[in-house]
Amino acid sequence: MPTFVSVLLAVLAFGFLVAAHEFGHFIVAKLSGVQVNEFAIGMGPKLFSFGKGETRYSLRLFPIGGFCAMEGEDAESENPRAFTRAKAWKRFLILIAGSAMNLVVGFLILVFLLAPSEYTTEPVISSLADEYGETGLAGIEAGDRILKINGERVYLTRDIAVLLDRYAGSPYEIVLKRNGEKITLRDTILEKKDLHFDGEEFHGYGIRYQPVRSSFFVNARDAVYSGIDYVRLVRFSLADLFSGRAGVRDMSGPVGITSVMTEVVSSADYLSFFNLVAFISINLAVMNLLPLPALDGGRVLFLLVGLLVKLFTKKTIPYKWEGYVHLAGLGLFIILIVYVTVNDIIRLVS
Repeated sequence: MPTFVSVLLAVLAFGFLVAAHEFGHFIVAKLSGVQVNEFAIGMGPKLFSFGKGETRYSLRLFPIGGFCAMEGEDAESENPRAFTRAKAWKRFLILIAGSAMNLVVGFLILVFLLAPSEYTTEPVISSLADEYGETGLAGIEAGDRILKINGERVYLTRDIAVLLDRYAGSPYEIVLKRNGEKITLRDTILEKKDLHFDGEEFHGYGIRYQPVRSSFFVNARDAVYSGIDYVRLVRFSLADLFSGRAGVRDMSGPVGITSVMTEVVSSADYLSFFNLVAFISINLAVMNLLPLPALDGGRVLFLLVGLLVKLFTKKTIPYKWEGYVHLAGLGLFIILIVYVTVNDIIRLVS
């Protein structure tokens, strides 16, 4: 596929996810009676815009964001339909609506991708490598269902390899079910090796899993589990960032994300492309709910703190204070975006 078309599809997909997020804020604000001054897709100069009722709709030059500008969202307003004058529960719903929309979009894409599947696998061990056939593998036997690894629940068969790789180099604690009874294996050592299945050589942990015939409901369940897995991957990434296992240089911004999406589109692997879109959508949902200034989660945090202050002191936190914090957070966020974008460009050039 031509590179231009690949880039265009990647940009459109990323723009769609941003539009879905902002539409969540927009529709709940409208339903809550809050005045929306502008609904924009993209950032920077306007490419075109039109007004309908009290709202101006616009498409902006840079497809790296968007916004739903509500009356009184970032400044004091006497308008009775201002965001700050809405009831607390309405403001809460408006703030989380963007992330909720991204979660819905991500799950729907996963359901669409998995719906045609006729077979799947369960995290039940069907057989072990030839080398372990007689002795078992560190206490693991054929017929065992793996439930947890190092405290992390196993939803899908692929979780097993992900979790074993994540905690490689240290003993595992594995919870499994055998003949209806839960068994915990502690200080278990598993390593990837060159092994054999029916005489054929392969490199891995030496475990094969139970294939089962699927159905719409099983596929829908697996779509939900896949979404939960993606949320967990975001949690792992954040944990790695704060623990030092990963650094800011490992982060990617809109340029890096679009580059990855372009590569997948260019390979004509559309299942992987839409799977990546679902992952990014769920990633956006989780990241926007982090309790950081300028993000939806930061605004939710201020809302909850404000309610507690009012409950115990009968006083209201001046809205301008929150505005200052979000403005400072936005400045830091823009600096981070610029830094990450420069790194993305350097990686692309090199």
